[in-house]
Amino acid sequence: MRKMKTKLVTCICLALFSVGLSLAQSETSEENNYQFGQPEHFLDGYSMNFQYQNGTAIHMEFYNGKAKYEWVAGPTKGNGNNDIPYRSRKIGDNLYLINWHEIDKKDYLTIVFDFDKMIVHSSILIGYENKPERTLKTVFRSGIIDHLKISE
Repeated sequence: MRKMKTKLVTCICLALFSVGLSLAQSETSEENNYQFGQPEHFLDGYSMNFQYQNGTAIHMEFYNGKAKYEWVAGPTKGNGNNDIPYRSRKIGDNLYLINWHEIDKKDYLTIVFDFDKMIVHSSILIGYENKPERTLKTVFRSGIIDHLKISE
């Protein structure tokens, strides 16, 4: 009889715990007011240079929901693109996640900017169409941000 009571109490406790957990998960905090699905452009007005560990470097600017970049050092120096629609999320204090899709080049970029530590982390699919003249390549690099400007 004692074992049966212990099992019954345990089952009731587990049931109450799981109901409480499901209710807690359905609540939203006031700080969580993201507009999911809506593109956000937190970096509009930012411009910067950053250098990857392999010595290549980029100048990048964000404006009116668009990005532009130019390689300023390395084998692709002088190449770039502009008026690329981008999306961003603020994921911490001075910490941003951005992405964009360069449809014409068949490139897809995801970048994290940490402006407190002045570093950048990139994950890029280059040439995902995999043509002989531009074969598929993935890039996973970190670099150092310098010359950061934020317009107000």
